[in-house]
Amino acid sequence: MRRVPGYAPGCTLQLFSVLVGAALIAGCSSNSDISFNRDIRPILNERCVSCHGGIKRQADLNLLWREDATRPAESGKAAIVPHKPAESELIRRVSLRSSDDRMPRDDHPLDEDEILLLRKWIASGAPWDAHWAYHAPKSPELPRVSLRTWPRTGLDHFVLHRLEAENLSPSPEARCPQLVRRVTLDLVGLAPTPEDVDSACGPAGYEAYVDRLLSSPRFGERWAAMWLDLARYADSKGYEKDIPRTIWRYRDWVIRAFNADMPFDRFTIEQLAGDLLPGATEDQRIATAFHRNTMTNTEGGTDDEEFRVAAVIDRVNTTWEVWQGTSMSCVQCHGHPYDPFRHEDYYRLFAFFNNTADRDQDDEYPTVPLFAAADSARGHALLQQLESIEEEILQLTASEQVREDRRQWEERLDEPAVIGQVRGMLQNEVHRIVRTPEEDRDGAQKALLDRVYGGIHALPRLDSLRTARNDSRKLLGELEAVHTPVLKELPPDERRTTRLFERGSFLSQRQAVEPGIPGALPPLSAEAPRNRLGLAAWLVSAGNPLTARVTVNRFWEQLFGTGIVASLEDFGTQGAAPSHPLLLDHLAVRFQQTHSWSVKSLLREIVTSATYRQDSRATDELLERDPQNRLLARGPRFRLSAEQIRDQALFVSGLLSEKMYGPGVKPPQPEGLWQNPYDGSKWETSYEEDRYRRGIYTYWRRTVPYPSMATFGSPSREFCVSRRIRTNTPLQALVTLNDPAFVEAAQALAVRMRASGETASEQLSAGYRLAMAEAPSGETLRSLESLYEDAIAHYRASPDDARRMGGDGPASAALALAANAILNLDQFVTKQ
Repeated sequence: MRRVPGYAPGCTLQLFSVLVGAALIAGCSSNSDISFNRDIRPILNERCVSCHGGIKRQADLNLLWREDATRPAESGKAAIVPHKPAESELIRRVSLRSSDDRMPRDDHPLDEDEILLLRKWIASGAPWDAHWAYHAPKSPELPRVSLRTWPRTGLDHFVLHRLEAENLSPSPEARCPQLVRRVTLDLVGLAPTPEDVDSACGPAGYEAYVDRLLSSPRFGERWAAMWLDLARYADSKGYEKDIPRTIWRYRDWVIRAFNADMPFDRFTIEQLAGDLLPGATEDQRIATAFHRNTMTNTEGGTDDEEFRVAAVIDRVNTTWEVWQGTSMSCVQCHGHPYDPFRHEDYYRLFAFFNNTADRDQDDEYPTVPLFAAADSARGHALLQQLESIEEEILQLTASEQVREDRRQWEERLDEPAVIGQVRGMLQNEVHRIVRTPEEDRDGAQKALLDRVYGGIHALPRLDSLRTARNDSRKLLGELEAVHTPVLKELPPDERRTTRLFERGSFLSQRQAVEPGIPGALPPLSAEAPRNRLGLAAWLVSAGNPLTARVTVNRFWEQLFGTGIVASLEDFGTQGAAPSHPLLLDHLAVRFQQTHSWSVKSLLREIVTSATYRQDSRATDELLERDPQNRLLARGPRFRLSAEQIRDQALFVSGLLSEKMYGPGVKPPQPEGLWQNPYDGSKWETSYEEDRYRRGIYTYWRRTVPYPSMATFGSPSREFCVSRRIRTNTPLQALVTLNDPAFVEAAQALAVRMRASGETASEQLSAGYRLAMAEAPSGETLRSLESLYEDAIAHYRASPDDARRMGGDGPASAALALAANAILNLDQFVTKQ
């Protein structure tokens, strides 16, 4: 525990304490001050709300909300009477020592200090305060630092201020080749070439090299890989059948959006509601496939409505995890256990997504087609026809004539003389007869229809238009095209009523609810539409306290290995406290205001900072005091992602294809792993350059993910994943040693090495520099030379082994083995 210069007496700083963020946000002026977030909420959350909160409300008491905690409970007494601790039932119950009435009812009563805090808090009026994350970020002043020559950017002031408070100093700047490799891996996901290192470490300089990386088309591929985890992107529909889904055009949209530096607010709106934008373009509609990545259950006998609802639930949960860093899934069944979200809040959010046209159908309707050349003209003509039909339907359903027709229709169906006859024919049969040419109807039918439909014109026309719409859709489906599933809003007369699900079950629906925002957060503006477009605009509005924080934290985690808030998916009261809360707000405000939501500008600011440029080596003191580098006293060092490990091996070997976009490819994987009994599909290995494309283009089947990438932690993408858990298992070494992609990469790297020098020493040095961006140390080179010599001796004695390793003799095979060893070094699979 250490005193923090500049903070008031009584405020202490403890590394990683859950109170850090709350103390800094809530403030601390003296020992007598009581902060709800710092002092009271932790007691209530840990000891009380498991029985008196969002899940259980024993004795009709809920301590998550002030209005609930201060009203009489089941006993008729109020747990909290502001300004009157002696009359507060909570104080009486926690103060008992031997009675069965004591709270909490376990073997660990509150201690005297905790009870005293509760008394003082109630005596002061029991003031409640929102969790720090629900206060909108404000731009803090740059803190004063002693080492004034060190900061390069504003963020460095916050990092250095914290280090100086801990009596620590930042690490020296990393060696230039190491820094160039780090930033290249971070920004484009690949290793630098020797020419890149020479350029960045030369007169042109590091910052000019950063700008080159930001403008590279490889940038979009690297950052789209992160986003696709959040979007739960896959090339299959999921569940047991897990048959193919054609949605790769959405993946390509994400890559293009990152490369174009689409502002993050627009990036958000187009994915959640691009179809609702005025004059929505095809690209904006494809962007909405973000929420068509939900799984579809095409098994026989399933309830389509059940799985349509499951998809909507997934959309609610994903939206709140991705943009609000909030775990909402539990609120589907009950109030949130710890955070200020009520059960009804969930279904108000559900209502935003409940009126899209998709229905868990095999054909994935609605879709955006990309026609084959032969069908292009016919397809676009049908699309124009369909658009015209749908526009007329929309106008009719919103018209006063339709409402009047329905009123007359219902009145006439109430006439006794008509009821029996009409009920004798199904209503859709009546509509069919209406569409039959008049000369083909018999007299009785015509007389009946004249009575029922006389004077009613819009309803028959509406029915006719819907039939034409279905016919056009069918014709479109028969054309050769790539159909990308997208979101589309239902017309007004087909909209669903959203109801609260009792205990989360769609079979037990209760009162109707309207779209709305949880009461703990700023409301929608009065002018905002109550649909997905209104929700998307609210998420990126200036008053939203979470989106900018959550987003900059996500990018920070990609660069440093851990977020400023370590729990990327949870900014709630049970999530991790920010290690640098003022830094988080500084970056959030700059992202919105200074950078105008530009991801590239944000990343440039971070990777050119002194904090990022530090050497990643840890001293004994730092390993003891800060093993996870939460204080940022050194540069980042952690294992690369699954895609980066594979891509980098192909890149340094010269095999990596630069081909972008298009359907997923299928590089080699073990035989028999991927067979689908439902449609007979098999893993047909790609050849030529498709065999060597970046990992982001690898075909992603949810139930059988590509095995070598799954071994390095890539998810199945059945649901949203905010952070991959880095692992270290023997299986990973088996992949990099034996997987065909890595063996081929080693063989190709050996060819490059052989062309780079006359002697084995020169060749080995060249291979190491291609992989690591700098020459090997003397010790490392001697180890590689020893391995090479041993391998030559083995291959001379075992020609068959040499042939299997590739090359045209023992020396070639030995060089390939040495290349394989380079690709297996810790330095190669680690960013440092």
